[in-house]
Amino acid sequence: GYLARKKFASVKSAVVKAQALARGFIARRYYQETRVAVIKCQALVRGLIARRWFTRARAATLKLQSLARGYLARRRYRQVRCALVKLQSLARGFLARRLYAKIRSIVIIQALVRGYQARKHYTDVKASTVILQAYTRGYLARKQYVRDRARVVTNQAAVRGFLARRRFTRAKAAVLTIQKYTRGCLARRHYRKMKAATTIQAYTRGYLARQQFTHTRAAVV
Repeated sequence: GYLARKKFASVKSAVVKAQALARGFIARRYYQETRVAVIKCQALVRGLIARRWFTRARAATLKLQSLARGYLARRRYRQVRCALVKLQSLARGFLARRLYAKIRSIVIIQALVRGYQARKHYTDVKASTVILQAYTRGYLARKQYVRDRARVVTNQAAVRGFLARRRFTRAKAAVLTIQKYTRGCLARRHYRKMKAATTIQAYTRGYLARQQFTHTRAAVV
């Protein structure tokens, strides 16, 4: 629902901000370490070149001073200078290629790190999305189950009430029918008993009347 989307958006924004801060910190730290390493390498190479150049220049100067001053000294100096220039160009080319290789390796490492971070971010976001979808689907399923169960219970209660009323009506009708037949049967039995009693009383009364008439007649005669 709306709260879930709002919560997901806030969580996603916080995750993105945290990842941006972490990437910035990692990039700055990596840049500072790389810069310090490059500066140290440059200082070491320059010091080595300077010491080598100073040593060779000093040796060449001492050697030129020891041989002669003049044409041979100038010629040898020019040769030494050409050699130094060539050596410097070779050294600078070597250092440039080495620095380029380092920079290229740094770029490759940065690309690998960024790719790894991007894949990790995608994996985290995907996992968070899957978990959120699972919770949302579970919540909706439970809510739908509660609604369906309430409807089923309501329908069952209505059907059971209808069946109970129907059974009660049928049972009541059956009981009333049985009572009617029972009462009729008892009434007929009582009527037959009363009719027999009345008949017996009539016979008895007739008999007594005849007896009394006979006695009276005999007394009169």
